Amino acid sequence: MTTSTTAATALRVQRIKPSPSTAAAQRVRELKAQGLAILDLTVGEPDFDTPEHVKAAAVEAIRRGDTKYTPVNGTPQLRAAIAQKLEQRHGLSYSADRIAVGGGAKQVIFLALMATLDTGDEVIVPAPYWVSYPDMVLANDGTPVVVPCPEAEGFKLTPRRLESAITDRTRWVILNAPGNPTGAAYTADELRALADVLLAHPHVQVLTDEIYDEIWYEPGRVPSLAAVEPRLNDRVFLTNGVSKSYAMTGWRIGYGAGSASLVAAVNTLQSQISSCPSSISQAAAAAALTGDQDFVRDCVAVYRGRRDVTVKLVEDIPGLSCT
Repeated sequence: MTTSTTAATALRVQRIKPSPSTAAAQRVRELKAQGLAILDLTVGEPDFDTPEHVKAAAVEAIRRGDTKYTPVNGTPQLRAAIAQKLEQRHGLSYSADRIAVGGGAKQVIFLALMATLDTGDEVIVPAPYWVSYPDMVLANDGTPVVVPCPEAEGFKLTPRRLESAITDRTRWVILNAPGNPTGAAYTADELRALADVLLAHPHVQVLTDEIYDEIWYEPGRVPSLAAVEPRLNDRVFLTNGVSKSYAMTGWRIGYGAGSASLVAAVNTLQSQISSCPSSISQAAAAAALTGDQDFVRDCVAVYRGRRDVTVKLVEDIPGLSCT
C-alpha cells in the first residue's frame, strides 16, 4: 500500500492570488489558439518589435562570449547607462552602489518590499492601482493600506489623503506615475505638496514606479519625486525598466535607484534568488538606454494617435466619458 502526501502551501502563498492580468493574458492565448479573434487589452505590452540596434547588441554580446554570470546588481556598463539616463532625464546623480538591476521592474519592486517589510508593516497603495501591488505586500508579510483616489481628484493621491493614511507602522508609500491603469501623473507642484507631508514623517519611504514615464502625451516630461524634493532622495526608491519604452517586455530587465543600504539588501536577496539578470538582456538594455531614442518618440506618437481615436469613440457612446 502506498500513500501520497501533498506539500503544505506556505501562508504567504495562501494569502495572495495569481496576477489577474497574467491570468487574463493566458486566457487570451488559449482563445486565440482556438482560432477566435480576440482584442487583447490585458497586459501593458507594446505591439512594436524591439529596435534593431538593441537586438544587434544582444547578438554581439553572444558572439563575443558575454554569456557568463555578471555581478548581482548588473554589469558596470548597464549601471553606467542607467545612471546616465537618470542624470539626463531628471538631473539625478546615482553612484553604482545605489543602482540595483533585476529581472524586470516587477522583480525589483518585489525585492525592495522583501528587503524591508516585517509582519504588520504597512504600505500605502493609492487606488486605482496596478494589480500586483497589494499581493506583493501581502506576500512579504506586510499590510496593504488602500487609499481611494477618485476621478474627481484626478485619480491622484492628495496630501490630505496621504496624511490620513500614515501611521506609526507605515513603511512605504507606492507612487506609480504615469499610473497604471489610469494614466494619471503628478505635476511638480503636486509632488512638492506630497513631499511636505512625507518630510514630516521621516520613517516613511517612497517607492516610485516610473515604468511608463516616457509614454506621456502632454508637453514636457513627467517629474520624479526624487528630483522635485532632493531632501527625500535617500528615502525614494525609483524603479523603472526597459519593457515599455523600448518594447522589451520579454527581455526582463528593470532597475531601482535609491539608498546604498537598500540596494545592498536587494542585492543580497537577489544573490540567493537568481544570482544575476540575464547577461544578454543586460547588453541589450544598455544599448537601449544609451542609443538612438527616435524609436521611443515614434512609438509615443503612434500611441497618442490611438489614444485620441479611442477617447473620441468612448465619448461618442451615450453615458460614457473619458478623463
